[in-house]
Amino acid sequence: MKLLFVLYCIFLVIFYFWIDYAILTDLVFFEFYSDKFSESRVYELLDFRKEWLWVTYPIKLMIQLIALNIPAMLIYLGLYLAKYEISYKKVFGVVLISEFVFFIPLLIKIIWFSFHPVSMEAVRLFSPLSLFSLFDPESLQEWLFYPLKVLNIFEVIYWILLAFLLAKYLKSSLDSMLKIVLGYYVSFFFCWVVFVMFISLGNS
Repeated sequence: MKLLFVLYCIFLVIFYFWIDYAILTDLVFFEFYSDKFSESRVYELLDFRKEWLWVTYPIKLMIQLIALNIPAMLIYLGLYLAKYEISYKKVFGVVLISEFVFFIPLLIKIIWFSFHPVSMEAVRLFSPLSLFSLFDPESLQEWLFYPLKVLNIFEVIYWILLAFLLAKYLKSSLDSMLKIVLGYYVSFFFCWVVFVMFISLGNS
């Protein structure tokens, strides 16, 4: 389990590092900020980013650790209430393995922008295989961006993979595990999406 978690963290840092230094280069930031600030101010911002960007990686890892524990706790609660005998450690392991699915869209982003023009706006609007990709961003209000982005094929695969691995560990049916995942984690997921939507709507 520890080795798997270390491997997950290494992959996460590699992908973030790749995006930060190979995709979102100083030139991309310069073009984005040049219309908003003076040239000297832009260079100050770039120097600040270069000096402190490394600090974001441990922060991102801490946030990701919290994000991993949320579905693990919810699913563990569902299994406990349904009288299934499984340790929290195994549930966390299932969540951790399933999370590797989300490296796929990061890899797609890196490959895409390695061969296409890069801008801050293009990166912000890039959301492959999501509901967001089916719409023209100019026709959408800003508060709809987040829900349409997170509702994607990778999220659905994640739910199915969670249920499949739980069914394998517990020697139970996929259908019963899907009910646990949908009832406890996915319901929380949709509540969170609605919460973010209202926050975004209030700030728009």
